[in-house]
Amino acid sequence: MAKPGKGKTLGGAPRSGRWTKQPEETRMGGRHRGSLIALGVLGVLLLGGFAGYMGWANQQLGGGLLRQEREARRRPDWVPLRQLPDYAQAAFVTVLDTTSTLRRPRYDTKGGRVHMSRDLVKQVYGLRGGVQDGVREAAMAQLLEVRSSDNRRMELYLNRVAMGRTESWAVYGIQHASQEYFGKDVRRVTVGEAATLAGLLLEPRINDPEAVPGAVGARRNEVLRLMYGAGQINPEQLSAALAEPLSFQPGEDYAPMTQPLDRQAQPEVIRLPEALRPKLNPDSTQTSPAP
Repeated sequence: MAKPGKGKTLGGAPRSGRWTKQPEETRMGGRHRGSLIALGVLGVLLLGGFAGYMGWANQQLGGGLLRQEREARRRPDWVPLRQLPDYAQAAFVTVLDTTSTLRRPRYDTKGGRVHMSRDLVKQVYGLRGGVQDGVREAAMAQLLEVRSSDNRRMELYLNRVAMGRTESWAVYGIQHASQEYFGKDVRRVTVGEAATLAGLLLEPRINDPEAVPGAVGARRNEVLRLMYGAGQINPEQLSAALAEPLSFQPGEDYAPMTQPLDRQAQPEVIRLPEALRPKLNPDSTQTSPAP
């Protein structure tokens, strides 16, 4: 009986036990060509979706926030950045993170500083949080930084930021906040008053300053010490601002937190007993004493 030759196969395999090697695919991508095509299609779809989303976000930014800015700049209560005292702007710079959205997170967890661009977008568009709102907030903040300068964004933020509320209405912008809380134009605020306004933005926000004057005073002192540590105010300014009374009047309607020195006291209202009140004469517009 003849023995099988060296090159003969047994059971479909070479005698040596090695399977016959199949020829490699010579086309680009080889046997992974189908997977590469699928990945390429997916990448194109993702890029197209991203571009479409950014285009939509840019349209929302132009028709919303930037349109509001153009309209607000024509109003008499708009305060240009150059008209503010240097220490007023410095107080807000102390509590705000003004760096690029791509380089910084939403909040600076070390100092509790709020990211200015993202906070502005969040407030104007009423974003509540969550993944969808977070993506929109980051995208629109980045576009805002591309379409505006640092000084323009700071000026917009200071004129639009929510600064708490009083009675039943919200206060927006540093001009309205200064008039409501201090009874004066923001261009005339002191170092201590500027630090007071900036302190309202520290996290967690103070939504009703008149109800918690102690917390507002502590925030003011914190901002003042940060300003001094950054070299924005000198020791004399720090001491004077820390000694400045807040003069808050919680519970008194329509009373600013700090009264101007030239404020005239309102006359006291005296209520007469019923029997002593004058009665109107039906035949005349004059009053006559009660019988």
